[in-house]
Amino acid sequence: MPSILLNSQTDYKTSGAVEIDSNPLVAHLNLPPENDRQAFLSLGLKPEYDESERILPSFIRRLRINRLRHFFAPTQEVHRRALIGINSQIFDGYLSRNPMTAQGQRVLYGRSADITVRPTISLIAGHSGMGKSTLLDRVLTCIGQQDYQHTSFRGTDFTERQLLWLRRNVPEHCTVRTLCSSFGDYTDRILGLSLYHGIFQNLRGGDRNFYLSEIRKIVTNHHVGALILDEFQNLSLMGVGAAKIIAFLVNLRDELGLPIIVAGTYKALRLLEGDLSIARRLVEGGYYDLKRPTSASDESFQELCNIAWSYQWTREHADFTDGALQALYDVSQGITGIMLSVFANAQIAAIEDGSEKIDEKIILKVFEQRMMPLHPAISILKSKNPALLDKFDEAFSNSLSGFSCNHENIKRELDLLRAQSESTKVLNSQLVEKPSNSNSKKRTTTHQISPKYTQDEVRQIVLKDADLKLSNILDLK
Repeated sequence: MPSILLNSQTDYKTSGAVEIDSNPLVAHLNLPPENDRQAFLSLGLKPEYDESERILPSFIRRLRINRLRHFFAPTQEVHRRALIGINSQIFDGYLSRNPMTAQGQRVLYGRSADITVRPTISLIAGHSGMGKSTLLDRVLTCIGQQDYQHTSFRGTDFTERQLLWLRRNVPEHCTVRTLCSSFGDYTDRILGLSLYHGIFQNLRGGDRNFYLSEIRKIVTNHHVGALILDEFQNLSLMGVGAAKIIAFLVNLRDELGLPIIVAGTYKALRLLEGDLSIARRLVEGGYYDLKRPTSASDESFQELCNIAWSYQWTREHADFTDGALQALYDVSQGITGIMLSVFANAQIAAIEDGSEKIDEKIILKVFEQRMMPLHPAISILKSKNPALLDKFDEAFSNSLSGFSCNHENIKRELDLLRAQSESTKVLNSQLVEKPSNSNSKKRTTTHQISPKYTQDEVRQIVLKDADLKLSNILDLK
């Protein structure tokens, strides 16, 4: 594997905090934002754009519209809170591992970190398409680059390679071995070397201590600042195996002083059910819920659409109206990725049909005619039925992967659920004993069946207005 050439000039800064300025692992990183406004400016990602591009030939403008893929507006408060929280966690994790101190040297040579402030595990959750992975991309970019080659630090030789983070997707059939193998292969790819591939790939068996020892080598040898696991909901398919993997991650955090960030859909929340210790560990560093706006009047959704609307490559610039806002919500139901996709395709359609202007009519037309695979997913969200909402992520994933998702099946399930609801009402009314017309003095007793909520419905009810303070709730004993 060819070696990757790096810029050996690492720019160390002076913050005025001794514990940061004396630590080569953090002195070059960007400090956490001072406030919400700074966080917004740091996280935002603007596509390259100039209004003069609207007079370019059609085929060039169609290409330029793809720049909307490189757009991120952190309009939700949770976006900014995630940046501040995760940035702080990575700094905290490095403080006890300062290689210029005796404490840091003990960690380098295989001893457990003497941790005063224990690093944490954080969870980012949200529907597919709400921008969890994009948020992680932006947060990590704001902190620093992934790979650094140090040569000297404030006059002292320090020829070390530092990997600020290692990030992998959780495979559908995940074990501790496959997870470690994934991190080993990924580390080799970043380094441009072949150091860790064979260790896990050729191993059959082995206990958790062995895997922990090998991952320790990667983390300590390359000064890894954080482990990041995306698609964390895949662990919900593992049953009891999920608990083993979570326990392994907790051991990594405890023994190496390493913060861990996980991201996934709401299926990941199932890992919190029934085991308070797992729940507390998965959210103690922060629970960042990218909530879907429930209407077009949502302030963050309005702001997002208003910012995106500025990037138009049609000949005629259209004003942002209430009708356009409502149309964008109707076709996306607040899912960020769908809204941006419809907005981009509406511009392409306006260029192709010669109208050269976007409005609510073309937005609705494009969704109806060009984005049919998304219709089942949007129907699920429009239903507002808790029994169907859990199927949204699967329907959305199928629409992207090319699998057909029968819209009629969704309709039939909605009709069935409505019929079941009506039957329950009738049954309840029949079970209410009417008072006897006789002169008997016996008291009549009224019996009524209370609706039973599923675990997922309970979760949605509990988290609906919790304002993401789940870690506080779980810490109560």
